[in-house]
Amino acid sequence: MINESNYWKSFLLPYELAVGGFIIKLESMRKDFILKNASSPIEIVSGRVKSVQSILEKAQRLNIDFSKIKEEIYDIAGVRITCKYIQDVYKVYELLKTRKDVDIFMVKDYIKNPKPSGYRSLHLIAKYNVETLEGQIPINIEFQIRTHAMHLWASIEHSLKYKYYRQIPEEIQERLLRVAEVTTKLDEEMSKIQIAVEEINVDRVRGDEYEFDGMDMFLSSIKKW
Repeated sequence: MINESNYWKSFLLPYELAVGGFIIKLESMRKDFILKNASSPIEIVSGRVKSVQSILEKAQRLNIDFSKIKEEIYDIAGVRITCKYIQDVYKVYELLKTRKDVDIFMVKDYIKNPKPSGYRSLHLIAKYNVETLEGQIPINIEFQIRTHAMHLWASIEHSLKYKYYRQIPEEIQERLLRVAEVTTKLDEEMSKIQIAVEEINVDRVRGDEYEFDGMDMFLSSIKKW
């Protein structure tokens, strides 16, 4: 049992390092936009590493051999970026495409092509080399980019999947689908508002909530480490 525990700790460590590192990198990008008095497409950054139980359950569900878990389960490491507008989702995508430390090899656009359940989000699967004491370890990492409305819907659906062991009652599925249509219309209308705002003279629009009171405030977030 001890050997098995050590195996999984060693297996998951590169994924934990990758998620933690990208949270810092993306938060730094967000602050860079703010310091330059530019509108940041990044609102909230979070991440997680799948639990051992979740990894094994997914491997069993997808009929993935134990030896192929690292190569064929793409979302062991997951980073989620939440945005205000649909346009921002694709801006974040472009930002990640230009990075030299990730190689995006798969794009699943569930915004343009929602799942039958109504789920919407942009998923990017990338290769990433994690620096460790043993050298570079290549892993897969998934980026989920979505709006606040998409995230609210997905969070509720996710909790219901676990409540009903992935067998959500048909009546609730139908209601979720109707709500998904509402969130789609909300995102579309908010995007139109964003376009209208951008047409206003930029000198008249200032995001005071994004202003820093000097560089010390920015540095204080680093000192806590």
